[in-house]
Formats: sequence, structure tokens, C-alpha cells
Amino acid sequence: MIHRHRLEVLRQPDRRQPEGSAPAAQGDSAADLALRLPEPHRLYALALLCRLQDALDAGPLDAHTTYLIRQAHAEYLPATLRAYLNLTAAARARLNERGQSAEALLREQLELINAGVAGALGQHHASADRLLTQGHFLGERFETVGARVRA
Repeated sequence: MIHRHRLEVLRQPDRRQPEGSAPAAQGDSAADLALRLPEPHRLYALALLCRLQDALDAGPLDAHTTYLIRQAHAEYLPATLRAYLNLTAAARARLNERGQSAEALLREQLELINAGVAGALGQHHASADRLLTQGHFLGERFETVGARVRA
């Protein structure tokens, strides 16, 4: 329920795709794929999808961060969800033979995407750079005014 409104926005057919991404096939968007997951993976994937969309909508990011967020949104997350959802019974049995469960692998991969996004957003220095630049500008502007006042 937490992400219900955001999910409705993400599923709108007229919603623009991020630049440089191919449109998803009908019923094959990341949101549609996430809805087919079992809990708690469904909630995790939907929260991650909302985080990606919020990052894209938030404003200007540096080029590297923008690229990573767009790729995670348009490619990495949907591909991960598709790979899990397309597992056959034989593929699940093979994973179990190797001591791995499909659910554990899905959780691990979702966590990797989430950690990568968090890292990229944490490394985003553009807003800090803008604040520092503004501080330098103001310092230069008001330093000359202060020098005139003192003289």
C-alpha cells in the first residue's frame, strides 16, 4: 500500500521512458514484472523502482550517476526480474542442487542494484559543488563591499 500511488504513476501508458531506453513491451515493464514476484521481493522491487524513478525525477545529476540510474531503471532491474520469473522447474531444481535458491539469488541481485544506486547517489557531488560555487561567488561579491565599508 505504501507505494500504491507511485506504482499507478509508473504504470501509466503515456509515462515517458527515460532517454536512451527502449520502450518496454506491454505487460513487461519493471512495475508489471515486480507485481508478479512473491513477497517480500515484490515490495523490495517496487520500492527500488520508486527510488530509481524518484532519482530520475529529482533533477540534474552528473553524467555518470544519470547513466547508472537510467540503466538500472530500464535494463538492470527488468532483466533481473525477467530472469527470476522465467525460471523453469528444471532450472530451480538445478539451482537447488547447487545449494542456491532462486529467491535468495533474486534478493542478492536486488540488493546489489540497490547498493549500486545508493553508491551512485551518494557520490553525486553536483549539488555540493553548486553550493560551494555559490559560496565562492557570494564571498567575492560581498568581500569587495566589505572592503569598501572598512575603508
